[in-house]
Parts: sequence; structure tokens; C-alpha cells
Amino acid sequence: DHLCAATRQKPGKMLLADGITSPQHRALMQQYDITWYKLNLQAERNSLYLQGDVIIEATSLTSTLREFAFELHPNFVISQILIDGTSQNFARIGGEVVVGLVSSKLMGQKVRAQIFYSGTAPSGSSAAIGNGFNTAVEPRWGQQVSWSLSEPFAAYEWFPVKQLLADKADSVEVWITTDAANKVGSNGLLQRITPMPNGKHRFEWKSNYPIAYYLISIAVGQYQDYSFQVPIVGLTQPVMVQNYIYNHPQALAYYKVGADRTGTFMQLFSEWFGPYPFHLEKYGHSLAPVGGGMEHQTMTTQQSFDFTLTAHELAHQWWGDEVTNASWSDIWLNEGFATYSELLAIERLLPLEKMNWLNRVNQGALTLPNGKVFVEDSTNVNRIFSSALSYRKAALVVHMLRREVGDAALSAILKAYREQYRYKVATTRDFQGVVERVTGQPFAYFFNQWVYGEGFPIFKVIWNQNDKQLFFKSAQTTSSPATPFFKTKVEFKITTTLKDTLVVVEQDNPIEKISLKIAGKVLSITVDPNQWLLDKSPAPVFDKTLPIPVAESFSVYPNPTSGLLMLRGGISLPSRVTFFDVLGRKVWTNVPLQPFIDVSGLKPGVYLLHAEMDGTIEVVRVVKI
Repeated sequence: DHLCAATRQKPGKMLLADGITSPQHRALMQQYDITWYKLNLQAERNSLYLQGDVIIEATSLTSTLREFAFELHPNFVISQILIDGTSQNFARIGGEVVVGLVSSKLMGQKVRAQIFYSGTAPSGSSAAIGNGFNTAVEPRWGQQVSWSLSEPFAAYEWFPVKQLLADKADSVEVWITTDAANKVGSNGLLQRITPMPNGKHRFEWKSNYPIAYYLISIAVGQYQDYSFQVPIVGLTQPVMVQNYIYNHPQALAYYKVGADRTGTFMQLFSEWFGPYPFHLEKYGHSLAPVGGGMEHQTMTTQQSFDFTLTAHELAHQWWGDEVTNASWSDIWLNEGFATYSELLAIERLLPLEKMNWLNRVNQGALTLPNGKVFVEDSTNVNRIFSSALSYRKAALVVHMLRREVGDAALSAILKAYREQYRYKVATTRDFQGVVERVTGQPFAYFFNQWVYGEGFPIFKVIWNQNDKQLFFKSAQTTSSPATPFFKTKVEFKITTTLKDTLVVVEQDNPIEKISLKIAGKVLSITVDPNQWLLDKSPAPVFDKTLPIPVAESFSVYPNPTSGLLMLRGGISLPSRVTFFDVLGRKVWTNVPLQPFIDVSGLKPGVYLLHAEMDGTIEVVRVVKI
């Protein structure tokens, strides 16, 4: 399966939270809001050398902006910095650059910095995959490409930048002068290709959508342009998908099926999440030997058109690009959502592969039994892009949320989330707030155990059967003492000599006891047969010494009913009854004071009634309303 930014990662150095600069330098950068980047650079497909200038336009957020601070790797020589058109002195310490302003800027006033620089990009493998700027030969076609990959802290390895997630630029222009044999892929729409002296030309790209610093990109190579239009429900105009494919006689035929599939993915994700976010511009791909892919806004840099890779990177246009994680600690909101989108595509287009995907992702997540999804140490690039936690376990968090709320509610949640945080940044608690607002239910327990908590549950099940009923006990332990219990629904498949029965149990306590009437002799019980949970459970065990409680005589009648449901217990009334729909969603809880319940308020349908007989024994009955 695919990891867009978790492969080929060497051990990384410790980095300051959400940046690589000192707290003092970050404080200076937080005094202004970026409105516009314009990159005007010279770059070639076979070199790490860059030369040119970058304009940063910004608005003061303080009444006394006296210094303009940004980041640029010390490999690059700065020849001049203009502030509002006037050359200014500057100071550099490592990658930190500070320019003094001739006169202070007041709150809301504009400042324009133009930085002229040149040099060779570093090769320290500090980015999620490789470096901020890379060059390599694609072996199949013998084509060399140079490309950028700035996530998480490597944008400064190729252009002057403010590497703070909260400050998205309102727009960006990327002008790249290169050999006339090359094409350059970048963000937004290609405005023009301008002829330049000495056998060169300049690709001029522009995007009018807000953009996070690490999503600004270039890819320089000998490409052919393969573009097509995709109609999207809810949009008045189709979306252009523009692919820069290696300019080799066999390359287009080799990649065409995978590239064309992008349109189907775009339509599917637009159904789930709402229309493609950057539809006024484009979506597309620039191929490069990147070792995976990187979701550069409106034009992903991608190694191939592998099914899950292409689906994953496209999904990032919603999750990561339109709505961006507010800190690298919240990276699961990007990577978990994009990884889970792979399954949404598989379910629709390759349904027979669904269980293979779930098995693979579950096995990957189980490799770190003490791991948590939330990144406490966001200074560590390896931890940010942990394949087991930020991708696989995070994807299963979305899967388990889907199990809790159902498909329609999950789609409504995702649409509401992007609507509230469109072109902004969001935290895990922000997303939790949307879930609670849309569902009207509290979900703190869910996020506390699955995102902020460690590990996963383990269910040890023993069972016994007599001629009247099946009784089984589910005892939950966990893989990490830091999270001693997971409140969750658990499915059990009961296989008998007559049929299979699926039972959903709400595991509210470490030990749940379930008693139910079942037809036929029980042959086996399977925990979580449909892979809705991240769990690691041994096979349930038949134990003929397990006592079967007296509560076996509990029954409900008449069934079906549309009014009063009578309760009959062996010793006493249930202490509580809970109704679940066929998807396992809790519908209603009642504490009966009389031997009947008025169910006239429930919608017609089939329900599972869970009756607690003595606080520990749970009896399950199927009720038709």
C-alpha cells in the first residue's frame, strides 16, 4: 500500500515544533501575514542549482513591525534584499534571515520583500521524502527530473519562505526559466510560456487559492502534456486534469489507464466530501522518481499512477491542501483521511480488494502496540510520518468513526468540516467539535482513546451453550497500560450448524457477559469479522465449565410490535435496555420501571435490544417494530 511521505526516510534530527527556527525568529515571523509569494527562478532538470528572486508580500499584524524575518537555507547566497523597492541590510544566522525596516509598519500596512539569491540546494534528506529540492533519473524511461518536496520543514531548502502552517498565502505565482526542451509543472493555471534568450523559455504559473508553504512546488523535466476534462456533480464547468508525463514514445500508453482513473476518483471523492476544492484551476500530476508522491496543491508530484497512490494524493486536495493540519502533531487529519480515501475508492472500484486492504492496514497499525495517533513530539520527522500511526492507525480511526455514525453521517461530517475550515487550518479538537455538532452526540471518549490514547483493545472471549441459549463472556485488555480501556462496539459472528448470526455488543465495561437464544449448535465465534475495529484478539474458546446464568429466560413480546413491548425476566426486570439499529448505532436507552416499554416513538425497522439483567449479564434480542 501507499505512503505518500513515509518511505525512504533516514533517521532525522530533532526539529523545533512546527518549524526549524528559534522561538525568537518564529515570533518575528508571526508579526505579519503573507498575502502573496512570487517565485522567479532559473532551474534545470539535471541540477540542484537555483538562481533568481522571490517576492513575499505581507500585511503587518502589529503596530510596530520593525523587522521582516524569513527562512532560507545557508547554502544559498543572498545578493540583495529590497524592502518596498529599496535595498536594505540584513542579518543571517543559519537559515534565519532578518531585514531591518527603514520605518515601522503599522497594523494592516503592507510590506514587500524581494530576495535575490543563488546556490545549490542541500542534500541532507531532511524532508519527508528526500530533500526540499531533488534531481534524479527515472530508470524506466531514462528521463531526468528536478522537483521540490517541502514537507514538513524543507521549503527553505529552495526558496525564501515563512514555514509556519497557520499562515497560508492568499495566492502564489511561480515563474521558472529553463531549457526549451523542458516543461515545468506547478500550482494553479499556466498563464503563458514566454520565450527567453539563450535557448530557454519561462513557464509562468499562477494560483489564486490560499496555499500552505509546503504545498508550493515545481517539477522540471522533458514532459508531454496529457490533459482531459472531468465533469463533477454540483459544478457548472468540468475540471481539467493536466498530467505532465515523461516525453517518451511509450510513456503515455504505459500511464494512460492510471491517469484516466483520476477522473473517476475525483467524481467519487466529490460525492463523499463535496466538489473538488480547486475546480476553478485544475488538478494534475507531474511525474518524478520521487519514491511515492506528494500532494502539491492542484498538481501532485508522483512516481506512478498506482491505484492507491493516485487516490491517496487526490484525496489530499481536500485533506491537507484545502483544510490543513494546524500543527504537525495533527498530521493524522491529512494522512489518515487520505489513506482512508484509498479504501473508499477500493470499495467502489475494486470491492474484492477491500478485506486485503483492511488486513494490510490493520497489521501495519498493530506493529506499534504503545503508539498513539496524535504526535506528541512534532520535532521528529520520522514520527510525524510514521506509517503505522499517522497513516494506518489514523485511517482506522476514520473507519471506526464511520462504524459509529454510518456512511451518511460520515459524509455529512466531512462536508461540514471542510466547509467550516476551508482554506484554513484545523486541530483534532476542531474536527471533534464538528463530529459532535453534526451527530448531536459526545465523542470525547472516542478521540481520547483512539487519537490521544495509546494502543488498541484485545478481546478474550470464552463461551458455552446449552439447549436453550448461548452464553459468552468478552474480557477486554489493552496493548498499552496508558489506555486501560476502549469503550467501543464489537461485532461477533456466531457460526452454527444452521446459519451465521452477527451480534453487535456495546463494550462499556472491561467484562461484558452476553446471553442469547440461538438456533443450531454453535461451531465457532469470531471477533470483529468485518474488520471494523483495530484490535488484536485470540480466537474465542469454548469452555464447557462456564456457568450459564439464570437470566436465560428473559424474553420480549409481542414481537413484532408498534406500541408496548412487554419484558419478561427469569428473576427481575432488566436494569437497563438499549436499542441499536442494524448498523450497531445506539438509538435509545431506557431504564424500565414497569414490565413494559413504550416503543411507539421508534421508527419501523429491526433493532437489537440489549438488556442488562444484573449489571454484568447482557441479553440480546432481535425486536421488530
